[in-house]
Amino acid sequence: MVLWGIFIFNLLCVVGCNTVREISIEVLIPAEVTIPEYTRSVTFVNRSYPPWLAKNSADTINRPVKELRILDTIINNKFFLGVFDALNSSPLFNLEESAAIQLRRNDSILFPEPLSGEEIRIISDTVFADALICLEGYQVKDTAFALDSWDLSWDNKDYYYQDVGVAFFIEGTILWRIYDVLYGLIIDEFKTTDIMDWKAYGERDGDIEGPMNELPEVVDAYREFAYQNGYDLGMRISPLWSKVRRFYFITGSQNIKKAAVLVNEGKWEEAAVLWKKETDSTNPKIAAKTRFNMALFCEQKDLIIPAIDWATKSYEMIPEKYTKTYISILENRKLNKLKLQEQIPVE
Repeated sequence: MVLWGIFIFNLLCVVGCNTVREISIEVLIPAEVTIPEYTRSVTFVNRSYPPWLAKNSADTINRPVKELRILDTIINNKFFLGVFDALNSSPLFNLEESAAIQLRRNDSILFPEPLSGEEIRIISDTVFADALICLEGYQVKDTAFALDSWDLSWDNKDYYYQDVGVAFFIEGTILWRIYDVLYGLIIDEFKTTDIMDWKAYGERDGDIEGPMNELPEVVDAYREFAYQNGYDLGMRISPLWSKVRRFYFITGSQNIKKAAVLVNEGKWEEAAVLWKKETDSTNPKIAAKTRFNMALFCEQKDLIIPAIDWATKSYEMIPEKYTKTYISILENRKLNKLKLQEQIPVE
């Protein structure tokens, strides 16, 4: 959470690094889309139509057929490789290959109607899969142009000069559908329009050839664009591990100081024993700090409900703003954990 990161930075500025210590812990973030819990194997299907069959010249990136065939192969391979890598980065999947079943269309329909239940059954008869991830269609175009960039001169603040700059843009619209093979239904439909750009600048007195040479080759740019869009699709259905920033108190009593050393050595259980001794201290500041630390101890063990209880007790002792913010984060993690239980089956 970006705001929490800013908050920690501000807190460190106020109370100082000698009072709290920042750490990172890993948390599992649920996928945006929940797929059926029985889905463990997927098959990739390419239903997009070859761009050189397009009736609209805008659909062909305005390139000759030979070049289109090369770009189409690169784009499709990278689409599915991106999905493949995203899925394999999650705890849900362990895929072996990114090759797709090729069901290319020749109807020149950019984005077709969904597969019927019968069509899904026919495909599933040839492969073993719980779900089909289908590239239904895509449209991409690119353009390069010169940039006008004015800046102040270093030696004369009243004088402006113009840099030599160029930009290369790729814009594309991609339609993905994910089908449930068992019931012949659409799990997710994801149509996205994305723009990726590259820019380069040269000397103000130079020519445009220098910046142009710094731009990626067209095929490399399309590789990056397609891979990233495929990866984004994969992350829609993939829970992922993410590092988040947290802090805990390291001063206030001898037990808190000793516990800080133990945490630094990775001995969380031993540190928690010392913190717990101080949670009912007659000194409200010490009690609030150790209760806050106990909340973090529980969170890093994925015990979210106890973490909320400890953070709430800390806030009841001394109602600090940072504790209230932490409680909100933990409440959100509680909701995420419920969603994760739907996405990751218990063995």
